[in-house]
Amino acid sequence: MPRGGISFEGIGFQGATFKAGNKIKDLVAANGRDSVVDLPVVISEAGTVDLGNDGDTVFGFIDAYENDGYCTVQFRGFRTDVPISDTAPTVGKIAAVDDTGKIKDSAETAKLRAPIIIEVDETEGVATVFLG
Repeated sequence: MPRGGISFEGIGFQGATFKAGNKIKDLVAANGRDSVVDLPVVISEAGTVDLGNDGDTVFGFIDAYENDGYCTVQFRGFRTDVPISDTAPTVGKIAAVDDTGKIKDSAETAKLRAPIIIEVDETEGVATVFLG
């Protein structure tokens, strides 16, 4: 536990099932269903999540991908081990997706429900994000 004994993992977890979008399905087809776990997602259409476009605000993170094209998405609580972009995000900033399945700082300053970057481990290339 590289966080000095503090762990946010699983606190306040809430998840729901969504249909997976085409970008997620393409990653699963190429690399297997475990390759999409922990990736940040956005709502792409009714009842569907996908990887989104560069700069979109994170809606949640894939917790599990099922073989039927649906996935469980964590939409509330703390999420640890979130992949970060090459430029490490800033603690306290709103989390946005890049177009490669990682998070970065958002250019936005406020959203109705803003996921906030809590901590960053640049050595491991991961972050902890609070979803609200």
